[in-house]
Amino acid sequence: MLLVIPEMLGDQYLSRYGGAGSLQIFHPGILAASTAFAVILVFAASAGVIRRAAGESCAETVQYTGLKRQRKGRRKETQEKGKGASVQKERAKRISERRYRRRSAGMEILFMAWQNLTRYRRRFILTVLSLFLGAEAFLGVAVITAGSDHSHVIERRPDFMIAGQFGETGQELGYGNEYRSRDAGEDPLVTQGDPLFLLYDNDYDEFSPISAEVREELLNLEGVDREDSYVMEGAFMVPAFSRKAIRPLAESEETAIREDEVREGSVSFNYSEGTEWIEDFGPAVIQIISEKEISKLKTYVEQSGLLADMDSVENGTGVLILHDHILSREQEKWAEESVGEPVYFTGLLPKEDLETWNRMSEEEQRENEGSFSGKRSETFTLGGYLDNQGEGFPEIRQTWHGPESGIYFLISEAGFEKLPTGKKTLYMELEVEEEMEPRIKNQIREIIAEENRNREDMTGASIDGDNGEAGIFCISKSDLMAEAADQIRGSRLILGSISAVLLCAGITNYLNVMITGILSRRRELAVMESIGMTGRQKRRMLMAEGGFYCLITAALILTAGSGLLALIRGYMEARLSYFVWQYPVGWTMILLAGMAGICLMVPVAMVHRESESASKHGPHAHLF
Repeated sequence: MLLVIPEMLGDQYLSRYGGAGSLQIFHPGILAASTAFAVILVFAASAGVIRRAAGESCAETVQYTGLKRQRKGRRKETQEKGKGASVQKERAKRISERRYRRRSAGMEILFMAWQNLTRYRRRFILTVLSLFLGAEAFLGVAVITAGSDHSHVIERRPDFMIAGQFGETGQELGYGNEYRSRDAGEDPLVTQGDPLFLLYDNDYDEFSPISAEVREELLNLEGVDREDSYVMEGAFMVPAFSRKAIRPLAESEETAIREDEVREGSVSFNYSEGTEWIEDFGPAVIQIISEKEISKLKTYVEQSGLLADMDSVENGTGVLILHDHILSREQEKWAEESVGEPVYFTGLLPKEDLETWNRMSEEEQRENEGSFSGKRSETFTLGGYLDNQGEGFPEIRQTWHGPESGIYFLISEAGFEKLPTGKKTLYMELEVEEEMEPRIKNQIREIIAEENRNREDMTGASIDGDNGEAGIFCISKSDLMAEAADQIRGSRLILGSISAVLLCAGITNYLNVMITGILSRRRELAVMESIGMTGRQKRRMLMAEGGFYCLITAALILTAGSGLLALIRGYMEARLSYFVWQYPVGWTMILLAGMAGICLMVPVAMVHRESESASKHGPHAHLF
């Protein structure tokens, strides 16, 4: 606990942090509790044996066999006394015929082996259960380890993911770098940041996280499959809501925005529309979704019984708000009430206008505020709020998102055409030919490095003008797999060790039962040899006993064990979306073969040992 385990696991989990020098997993309290439990368990198991050994006389202990006399209840004894003598004789005759009917020598050996096991029924059942539970724990851990392997979720990822980085200011605050230290099985584009930090140094209308030139250059690389690759398009715009539409995202029950938080000019009333608009939000992501994705969302809404106007989204008159499981039950009710409420969008300033605005003094900005504003879109209806972590939610790719990443809109192609802005490339996925992946990886890195150098040299539209545009980055599946390799090996090591310990516990219990059983039956075996049982017959009888243990345990593994594995499958699939079920056929065959070998060879080894002992001290020395 102090030296070996930290040394083994340190390289697996803490290699990025310099090893396991500070890993502390030894807790004296847990050791003391484990010791106390072991002492109590051993005392409880041995108390009955110690009491019997101390309380019985020598004559009683000589006659002790371990069998308990079956006592009949008074009611049963009274009923049997009332039966006629003829009935009792007939019953005794049937039992005698069944028990002592003639058998072949081989069948008689099997019958004797079975009788030997069922004489100690409680011990027999506990030993079988111990073997079964140990083997089943081993197989269960094998299923969990193989099914929950991070390689499964990484394999679902595209060969390359390209997205825009957060600007310099956002990175200084720690946003946008989460993907570098995040678990390989998690979505690398989940963030606590806001699109504001993505656009902080380049919040103008023409800005695209991935430029059109880079997009085409990446798609035109030799070996890139354009049909299977994915390009996400959309824009960044400032939304305005009716008070009822934004209410689900508000902290107050009475109003969508608390009055003490309303800044001057953020609330306006349009008399021609009859709507009170809540404005002055930061830029929001507006992502274009395909007809196929709209169809998936419609099916999901219908099957889940959610209230959402998918028809308006499909025909281009409505938009959806996607969130990362941030609404309470009460807010979800408000979300249903907000369906159909009006929403419109205002475009960001063109780069030239933004630079002019930033050069103005505060007084000049106040005087010219009305002249520097983005174009307003026509009014859309709110189709509803959808939780991307809801049960059964379809796979909809997203660019940067998260619980606090701002408001995220989904819009159809027809709806986006009504917005006063052009399409920007928000995110890309590239699928490439497997044999060309290493070469394409180098080419992608060169393209991205060149693009980032060019953006650093550009003068951004920020106030100080010192920061260049935010760059782009790439995540490759092969890199994720390499990063997860240590963790995968560590998980397999831990779970495999636990399962091996449980399996060894069952096998050790079997060895204990068989070895002590054979040793305690020396007198019985010697008597059987004296009346004609050969050494081969004795060996066959003991091997048959081991075979019965193996066959019954195997039957339990293949029947009840398969049922338990099915329960594990259902539980894991409910917990992990990327869990892959596969029945452990190989491990089951190896386990049963190993168990058969142990169950059959232990009696043979004991007989051989007893034969050597008898040759040294005489064939019947242990009778005396």
